Amino acid sequence: MCDSRRCQGGGKPFDLIACLRRLPTAMRPREVTPRAAAGRGEAALPLRLIVQCKAPEATGLALRRAAIKKGKKLDPRSLIAAEFLILGTSLPKKGYTAKHILAVYRLRWQIELAFKRLKSLLHINRLPAWTERTSRSWLYAHLILALLCDDLSQDFLESSP
Repeated sequence: MCDSRRCQGGGKPFDLIACLRRLPTAMRPREVTPRAAAGRGEAALPLRLIVQCKAPEATGLALRRAAIKKGKKLDPRSLIAAEFLILGTSLPKKGYTAKHILAVYRLRWQIELAFKRLKSLLHINRLPAWTERTSRSWLYAHLILALLCDDLSQDFLESSP
């Protein structure tokens, strides 16, 4: 485990990359607890970083492709950070384990993907109405349509051989 005492000594700035280099490559989540500076004369804020190694096939490949596409050289620190999923939270450890936070993140990500689909398929990102009342009715109609489509697609998938 890497904690703020090992990663951030005596008021020195927190070095995330140095801390990541010291973490074991096991897949279980680790916690890093630096303190975030709030401002001059203010107490530092507690911060929890939940760090989990990504699967080997997920690391760096997307970064390399993006760099090649843009014709830029990759910063070696980006390749190190790309090996990890890093979530930041101010939730206390008591009652909020790293595993629970990762599970909520995965759920939130599924919701994000659902909205991305709605935006691309039903174009709900562009409201054609100007007033709140007409915007709401347009949006509700499209959300009902999305639910009906989802329900019909589930029925179709269940009946397919």
